[in-house]
Amino acid sequence: MLHDIVHCLETTTGRSAKRTGTGYTACCPSHDDTNPSLSISEGDDGKILLKCFAGCSLADICRSLGISQSDLFPEKSQNRLDVPRKRTEYAYQDENQHTLFSKIRIEPGFDGSQKSFYCEHINENGEVVKNLNSCRKVLYRLPELLRATSEGKTIFLVEGEKDAEKLIEHGLAATTAPESLKWTDDFSNMLKEADVVVLYDMDKTGYERRDMLCNRLLGIVKRLRVVDLPGLEYQESHGHDVSDWLARGHTTAELLEIVSRTTNFAPAQKSSGIRAVSLEEFLKVDLPRREMLLSPFLPTQGLCMLYAKRGVGKTHVALGIAYAVATGGTFLKWHAPVAKKVLYIDGEMPAAAMQERLRRISTDGGLKHPEPCFFRLVTPDLQEMPMPNLSTSQGREAIEALVQDSDLIIIDNISTLFRSGDENEAESWQPVQDWALSLRRQGKSVIFVHHAAKAGQQRGTSKREDILDTVITLKQPPNHRADQGARFEVSFEKTRNFSGEDAEPFQVALRVKDDGKWEWEINDATIDSDLTKIVASHQEGLTIEQTVQRTGLTKSQVETRLKKAKDKGLI
Repeated sequence: MLHDIVHCLETTTGRSAKRTGTGYTACCPSHDDTNPSLSISEGDDGKILLKCFAGCSLADICRSLGISQSDLFPEKSQNRLDVPRKRTEYAYQDENQHTLFSKIRIEPGFDGSQKSFYCEHINENGEVVKNLNSCRKVLYRLPELLRATSEGKTIFLVEGEKDAEKLIEHGLAATTAPESLKWTDDFSNMLKEADVVVLYDMDKTGYERRDMLCNRLLGIVKRLRVVDLPGLEYQESHGHDVSDWLARGHTTAELLEIVSRTTNFAPAQKSSGIRAVSLEEFLKVDLPRREMLLSPFLPTQGLCMLYAKRGVGKTHVALGIAYAVATGGTFLKWHAPVAKKVLYIDGEMPAAAMQERLRRISTDGGLKHPEPCFFRLVTPDLQEMPMPNLSTSQGREAIEALVQDSDLIIIDNISTLFRSGDENEAESWQPVQDWALSLRRQGKSVIFVHHAAKAGQQRGTSKREDILDTVITLKQPPNHRADQGARFEVSFEKTRNFSGEDAEPFQVALRVKDDGKWEWEINDATIDSDLTKIVASHQEGLTIEQTVQRTGLTKSQVETRLKKAKDKGLI
């Protein structure tokens, strides 16, 4: 194994190693080493020991050799050093087509990675050196880049030589830099007269690179645009890129069409700061009156949660609400004064099941059909890719255009459409809360459909309820049987804008009539079993905390029912 490493060193540096006792001394591949400063020896356990007395780190030495640190261990070396690897070389040339250095792509990469990269150049002594020390750095395909710029062609700035080559194969002008997150003023000057389009990878490094390029190129290049390729989903690392986009069947004609519709990049305007107004000023502000989308519980700018255990009927109710709002109709005990645009985002139902339910709603009930575009549905089976993860800004951006053209957005459901973080952690909900509040500022209303936990309360952090105007829960009565279908009690656990009879619970059942049509049956004579439990706990002298432990309800749910019990004169 020691001889393998020595051979690798000699091949890399172009210089012979010298035997010294049981080891060797050689020129270090990680710096311009004229006086051999690297010691190579073998430990008692067979591990190869490398030390550069000029100060180069072990990681830098291994990187320059094109190996990983694990390759220095005997149990790994046989498997790693002899692995057949594909080596692709990308030459970086100056204006006169003289090669300055090469970027080497190794597949598979080291340490189990998909790919590894390193750079090498030939120094003044004709030796191959695996670094870029004392080497002029330029953009990839510089001669072609300068020629395309002079001809007024659009220059696509991508991340990686492979993407650049793919676009060049399709007749476009493309370039990249040797390193993803390193950019020099010289690079900017090379693009000074260019019409630049930035195409970025859909991962953390890609986003950082996009922002860096915009910051460095704005005001320098002739024109700057940033293109978001539709259909690519974000992931933390190894995100998809333009090559993947083209591999999915998209064409350069589509790409050029997207570019033609993309406006010049402009940095986001910084706000002037937090605004405060006096009471007198505030009372004079002409604020739009909040209208009702669905009376009595859903106003404009309303935020609502509807939750229940699996199989109780959440989607039945959510679709009924959506249809009533979209048509200006009624559902259960609720009425929509005027028709409003609804966007229903479904995260789990089969499209066939959704189609059957909506067909029943629109025909069996004798209801009128909504106007075109007043009821739009996003459902997984009709997508060419996974549903967006709305926990991320990228996922929310994917539905932004649809959201902007809607008055009510129904999210069905939280667990399938918000997939990042721990649902029990309040911090994981914070981005969603910020998004919901931004939609409220825009005049939108939102209904979140959610699952109940085994104990009956909404699953996960109770922080979700903080900003909500209304929380509705559906519960099957104690005597419910599976053959009875959708039969449940509708209860309001939080009512910010209404009270009294409007907030009373009621029972409903979805019946199939003799002619096969659906019909909702409403029964006002219902008993809130949780209310009964809480009254009993209060009469026993239990504290709110003890009642929470006994019932499995949240503190806010207990307090709401205590208030209701007092209003009814039960305590």
